[in-house]
Amino acid sequence: MVSAYMFEKIRKLKSEGKNKTEIAQELGLNWKTVDKYLKSNTPPVYKARDKITRSDPFASFLPRVEALLEIIPDLSDREIFEFIWADGYRGSERTVNRRLSEMRAQKPKERFFEQEYVAGEQSQFDFKERVDLPFIDGPRIIYLHVSTLPFSDTFRVRAYPSTNFECFMDGVHSFFEGLGGRTKNIRIDNLSACVARVLKGQERKWTAAFARAIKHYGFGVLPCNPGRGNEKGDVERDIRTFISRLRHQVQMQNIVFKDWDHVNLWLLDFCENLQGKESKERLLEEKKSLEILSQRSDGVLSRTETVSGSLLGTIRIMKSAYSVPDQYIGLTMRAVPGPYFLKVYRGKELIATHPRKPEGENSVLLEHVLSSLLRKPRAMIRWTHRAILFPHPIFEKYYQRLLTLDASSAEREFLKSMNLIYHVALPDIQAGLELVMEHHKDDYFEHLKKLLLTERRPSPENVIALRPLKPNLVQYDFFIPQSKKEKIK
Repeated sequence: MVSAYMFEKIRKLKSEGKNKTEIAQELGLNWKTVDKYLKSNTPPVYKARDKITRSDPFASFLPRVEALLEIIPDLSDREIFEFIWADGYRGSERTVNRRLSEMRAQKPKERFFEQEYVAGEQSQFDFKERVDLPFIDGPRIIYLHVSTLPFSDTFRVRAYPSTNFECFMDGVHSFFEGLGGRTKNIRIDNLSACVARVLKGQERKWTAAFARAIKHYGFGVLPCNPGRGNEKGDVERDIRTFISRLRHQVQMQNIVFKDWDHVNLWLLDFCENLQGKESKERLLEEKKSLEILSQRSDGVLSRTETVSGSLLGTIRIMKSAYSVPDQYIGLTMRAVPGPYFLKVYRGKELIATHPRKPEGENSVLLEHVLSSLLRKPRAMIRWTHRAILFPHPIFEKYYQRLLTLDASSAEREFLKSMNLIYHVALPDIQAGLELVMEHHKDDYFEHLKKLLLTERRPSPENVIALRPLKPNLVQYDFFIPQSKKEKIK
C-alpha cells in the first residue's frame, strides 16, 4: 500500500492529464499500483500492528536509567540520552523522550501538606540564583535574598552582588531590623558561608563567623536536611512566584536602577504592594511576639581581617586584591568587608573604600596609583591593571593620539591628564578630552588643564550693582533693657 499523501499525489497528477505510466515513472511506483489507486476512490487504510515486530532498543537500558533517576531525579532527557549513548544505546533520542514521559506519568503525584506556625517562632531565609537587572552602568548579575515569616506569610527581598556570609547576614539583620525584632528560630539551607560540615541529623558544625552571629543574636537555627530545600517550602514558594513578577514589572516600568540602595528601596515597595490585607493584619499580630534584636555590629556581620600593604600597593582579602594609598605600603591595616563595599582602616582612620568584589576579582582605584605611575610612566604599558586607565573608549583614543605626536612622552602626558581627577570628576575629564582633540592639534594637556581648571569669574557687565544697606536701628531700641540704654547714652 501507498501512503495517503502518495494516494493524493497520484490523483493530482491524473487530473493534470498524465497517464498511469507517466505517473508511475515520476513517483517511482509500479504502474499496476498506480492503476489500482486510480480505480479506487478510497484512500488506503492501515491497521495498527498486533505485536511489536522489532526489539525495543531502550529496554536493556531501563534498569540503569531508573537507578540514575533515583540518585539524580531532576536529570533532563538530553542528559539521560547522552549517558546511555556513551554506554552503547543506538536508538533515537525521540524514543528516550517518549519512554521517560511514560515513566514520569506513572510516578505518583506528590502531595503537599499545609503547615501551621506559631507567631514569632520561625523565619526562613534563602538566596535566589542569578538574576539580571538593568543598572545605569550596565546590566548586573544580582542575587536575591528572600526572607519569610511563615505565620503571617510576610516576605521581603533584598539584592546583593554575591551569596557570601556578609550578604547573607546583612539580609537577615535588615529583615529583622525592618520588623523591629527577631524570631525565636531561623531556618536556612546548608550554606557554605554558615555551615562548615553537616553532621548527623540536625547537628551542624558552624563556621566561626556564623557561630559568632548565633551567639550575638541568640536565635536558634533549624537547618534543612541536605537536598531538602522543600523543608522551608514557604520561602521556596515565595521565590518562585516573586521572580517572574519582578522581571515583568522591571520590563513594564522600563526601570534602570542607579545603585544598590535604589534597587533595594524598589524591592521593598514591590514586596509591600504584593502583600495582601490578611497578611498585613497577621504581621501586626506577629510583631507582638518578636524578641529584641541585637544592635548591628561590624565584628559580627563581617569577617574582619588584619592585613599588610604589599609592595604592589594592595592588600589581599578573600582571594581578591584591593589597592591602598602609597603611604600605607608595608603597614598593617584592618579590612572590614561588607555586602556592597570593603572598607580599610588604619587604626580608626578610614583610608580606602572599595566596591566589594567576588573572590578572584580585584579593585584598584585610580587615586591610589596615579602619583606612583607619574613617577614611573612607562610602567603603565604592561601594567596588570592598566584597563582602569581607559574607563571609556575616548581615553584609549586620546592615548593613541599622544603616541602619534610623541611616543617618548605619550605615557607621561596621558597620566598628567588623568591626574586631573584630583580636581574634577572623571566624566568632566572625558568631556574635556573630546573637546581638546576636536579643536586642537597639540599641547593637549595644557589646553585640557586650562579648560577644566580655569576659574570663570563673572565679567563686570554681568555684575549687578548693589547699594550699601542703611538700616534704621532706632526701632530696635525697644528690645534693649533700660539700664543698658542709660549706659549707651
